[in-house]
Amino acid sequence: MLKPQFLLTHKVPIVITRRAQDTYVDGDVVEGATTTLTIQGNVQPLKDYELMQLPESERTRDWQKVYTAEEMRSEVEGVGGWGADTFLWESMEDGKTYTYRVMKVRRYKMGILDHWRAFCARESLTPN
Repeated sequence: MLKPQFLLTHKVPIVITRRAQDTYVDGDVVEGATTTLTIQGNVQPLKDYELMQLPESERTRDWQKVYTAEEMRSEVEGVGGWGADTFLWESMEDGKTYTYRVMKVRRYKMGILDHWRAFCARESLTPN
């Protein structure tokens, strides 16, 4: 399997925070340990037509898509599940750094140039 090099589109290092699967102790959920790993990827904002495909309530969020040759994880619920990957990214609008959460991942497995595309949304700054 060849890994895409993203030579024409530019790649940057992305530091991913990944949480291991949760466990249960005496019926209580114990969150899994977090680890960090650095991957290479190409980060782009969603296009207008991609935003229009999202539910109306999600369109006002800041969305980025990440193309990478390394695995990215969205949340898997239930027993044996894990939390979504998160990463820090600098906003093009105000230059501040925000946390983005992987919301949807699609793997392109073609035999050659296998890669992942992840849709990531900026986490809210205010409590829900």
